[in-house]
Amino acid sequence: MAISAIMSSDPRLPFEIHWSRVPAEDAAALAPDGRLLAIWPAPVNHDACFAAAGFTLFGDTDAAWDEAADGLLQRVIDALAQFGAATLLSKPLTARTSWYRRLFAAPRALPLVEQARLPMHWDSLPPFHARFGDDGAALRTGDGHVLLWVQLPPSAPDAAAFVRSVSALWPLAETTLRWQALLPGSPE
Repeated sequence: MAISAIMSSDPRLPFEIHWSRVPAEDAAALAPDGRLLAIWPAPVNHDACFAAAGFTLFGDTDAAWDEAADGLLQRVIDALAQFGAATLLSKPLTARTSWYRRLFAAPRALPLVEQARLPMHWDSLPPFHARFGDDGAALRTGDGHVLLWVQLPPSAPDAAAFVRSVSALWPLAETTLRWQALLPGSPE
């Protein structure tokens, strides 16, 4: 399916990518050097945290939207992998195995993209956190939000160039929100 043809179930709301630099005062706990980006596809299903943050582009998502969002996640992981090999820092999610198989082998960790994707859809799962190389590149996801927290290393291109590099043909919109409502582990 062509990327430009992927739409949400509401034909008036095409799949698009929103992004923002997270201000240093909000990003301090996640990115001490202040180079934290938030990247998310829209429209999003109505979400109290996104609404509290000031986001207003809500709509019903569908299988095509999910496919496009998965493509965005893969592109971000591929771009971050240019800074070095991924090291999973969060608790690994494992494939379900029968009790019988568990007697003979340890559970198998899911692939990195699944480790990142599942906590975006299930807020009951632990958050995802991976480092890429040793220069400060990292990715976090979780809390049931399809929202990518990208920490760029000092050697990275500027934020706008990074986002353009992962956006494919999707429209881009720089959108400032009240990040305290969406930061990983926030009480909202």
